[in-house]
Amino acid sequence: MDNREFARLLSPLTIGRVTVRNRALSTAHVTGMSVGGQISDRLVEYHRARARGGIGLVVLEATPVDHSPLGARTRGANLQSTDAIIPGYRRIADALHAEGAKVFTMLSHSGRNTSMGADGEPPVAPSPIPMDRTRDIPHELGIDEIAGIVRAFAAAAVRAREGGLDGVELSFTHGNLVQAFLSPSSNRRTDAYGGSEERRLRFAREVLEATRDAVGAAFTLGIRFSATELVQDGYGIEEGVRYAQLMAGWGRLDFIDVSAGTNASMWSRSIHYPTIASPQQPLVAYARAVKQRVGIPVFCIGKIADPHEAEAILKAGGADMVGMTRAHIAEPAIIRKIMDGRMEDIRRCIHGNEACFSRQQRVGDITCVYNPRTGREHQWPELMPIDRPKSVLIVGGGPAGLEAARVAAKRGHDVVLHEKGGQLGGQVRLLARTPHRQDYLQIISWLERQARRAGTLVRLESEMTAAAILAAAPDVVIVATGASDARPDLPGAASPEVFTGREVLAGASLGRRVVLGDWDGRHMGMSIAEALAARGHQVEIVTPAFYVGMDADLLTWRSAYDRLLSLGVVMSPLEEIVAIDEQGATGQKTNGDRRTIAADSVVLCSKGRAELGLYHALQGKVPALYAIGDCWAPRQLEQAIFEGARAARQI
Repeated sequence: MDNREFARLLSPLTIGRVTVRNRALSTAHVTGMSVGGQISDRLVEYHRARARGGIGLVVLEATPVDHSPLGARTRGANLQSTDAIIPGYRRIADALHAEGAKVFTMLSHSGRNTSMGADGEPPVAPSPIPMDRTRDIPHELGIDEIAGIVRAFAAAAVRAREGGLDGVELSFTHGNLVQAFLSPSSNRRTDAYGGSEERRLRFAREVLEATRDAVGAAFTLGIRFSATELVQDGYGIEEGVRYAQLMAGWGRLDFIDVSAGTNASMWSRSIHYPTIASPQQPLVAYARAVKQRVGIPVFCIGKIADPHEAEAILKAGGADMVGMTRAHIAEPAIIRKIMDGRMEDIRRCIHGNEACFSRQQRVGDITCVYNPRTGREHQWPELMPIDRPKSVLIVGGGPAGLEAARVAAKRGHDVVLHEKGGQLGGQVRLLARTPHRQDYLQIISWLERQARRAGTLVRLESEMTAAAILAAAPDVVIVATGASDARPDLPGAASPEVFTGREVLAGASLGRRVVLGDWDGRHMGMSIAEALAARGHQVEIVTPAFYVGMDADLLTWRSAYDRLLSLGVVMSPLEEIVAIDEQGATGQKTNGDRRTIAADSVVLCSKGRAELGLYHALQGKVPALYAIGDCWAPRQLEQAIFEGARAARQI
């Protein structure tokens, strides 16, 4: 490939006294991979993989500068309140420098964007106004406490410099403490730190001046800054641009990393952390507005996964560096593959949030829905051919089977994949028929392309029996037969006007009034309800959970609710469909009360039933046998692809 196609993206950039080899950036994001507040081997290997993949700059995750409640409790986060962090910084700096990348860290104080500690320690803030998710009332900081936090920022920056990092980024964004002081929405003080705009800016100025004085003129210093708050009564882009100009001077800044919004509002949070349903590049315009008014490098962020998009932003002058964070969670080697002319090998992030934000919400650490090596770099080496290849027979061409085929073939095994249907992809093809989920087909396309390229022989419309498998005599059998469609066992479930979620997505014709029973708890019920309501159906979702979509990631959930409510979808939590008749469905609330929900059609959304019969039929009859994905237990895409990769690595 002619790399002139990405001339700007691949060109170097000088930031302060640091020259970065290209303009791709991995912005600060919590990985959950630190141990005891210190940089772990796992975190080093995670970032090393991205440096080896060619990225120009890595900014380590938001690191608390003191012992505020968030710093004490965030699972797997670095802590920056003592010199104990310095050896870890040196280790990760050495690792990334050896691969040619530069590394900064973000220093932060979360302020009210957290909940009280285990012993009741409250969040702290300029005023006692809680965030909307935890609703814990913050402690209003006193003058002496503010001065202590200013000193903590400066001391933390010195530790980063002593640890061999190339620069520091201060968090003035996403509703964290400095932004909370800036905002008229969250700062209601009447003393020297509140009231007028000048007083609301005072804390930011003190942090910047103290930090610059502490690290000296030669050390690279910048801020990540929300150029607009995206909340009622907050500051807007005009004020934000003016603040950026002032702060650039106060801190003698070397760069500004432009974001928007505040984590104190779930609505704002769902905009500045874009989801699969968000428009492309929703925050780039804010970076462009700041860039037009400051004379230092400006970074942009927000749903930029395609290198062509990054190149276009740079060429148009929208920014000097492009944050491609989730893009590099999915594909650590974007830059290397561009330079090698392997564009089709790049996993393109779809912003589905299933294994990054959602996993962090559930478990505490991150990976990627179709790159299970992400977060496991310390355990899983890069795939290499083995000395003694085996014959591997895989049954099932859904995501689990495809990933098993890709990994096994890439390791040099002789792989044959049998799929009883006429196309690959399994249930993902149905999922992609719902609103905003079409990009899931990119995962299937990538897996199929890579599996075939690695040498997998794919046989469609090939339904394998135990006898046929035994006759083929493979060394290894991987069963990936998925889950069969199943209806909950309740009276009336077999009626003609009752359908499963899969049947609806496959094209079943429904009446105008639809009641949807949701036992999945993630995206299935919400997505099908949205699809039906958009076609003009009158839809009510009934779920035994505390709320509809309770197990979905909070960012996707929040924006989905906006769409469902605007379409008139009725949501009835703490209720379960217990029977169906010609009138509709009977709903039973948690207190035992029952009601009739009038409907022309009933849709039942559940995860299905594991298809494990073939696995049981082969047990003890083949040299090596694996069952992966939904045939072991119906779950999500993340687990299916992970188990496919794990099984293939074990052969």
